[in-house]
Formats: sequence, structure tokens, C-alpha cells
Amino acid sequence: MPKLKELEVSYDQIKNLVYQLDFEKRMDLIREVIREQRYRESFYAYTESLAKKYNIPKMSEEELDAFLHERN
Repeated sequence: MPKLKELEVSYDQIKNLVYQLDFEKRMDLIREVIREQRYRESFYAYTESLAKKYNIPKMSEEELDAFLHERN
């Protein structure tokens, strides 16, 4: 699987591979992708709520890093 990162794979190739899966395997793959998306959305919602709770202003990554180290 890591070798795929080095190859250029088109959407059609991926689609064709997915269609070759049994229905249950295809559904498992879809559930996994959805779960990952929900995790990402939940993570961003959680971090945004922390920023509001602790009054952390919007800032660049470097500014945020300095801000967090000042507080600890």
C-alpha cells in the first residue's frame, strides 16, 4: 500500500477498484471514510470550542505556538 503514494492513481482507477469489491466490503470502506471525516469535523469543532472558551484569538501557527508556551 505505501507504494501507491509514489504512483499517480486516477479517480477512475480507484472507482474501478472499489466497484470490484463485494458489496459488504464496499460498505465497510464507505463507513471508514465517513468515520474519518466525522472525526476530523469533531476535532475541529472541539478545538474551536476550546479557542472560544479560553479566549484564544485567531493567529498564525507561529503566534499560536508562542502564545501556548507563554501560558505554560
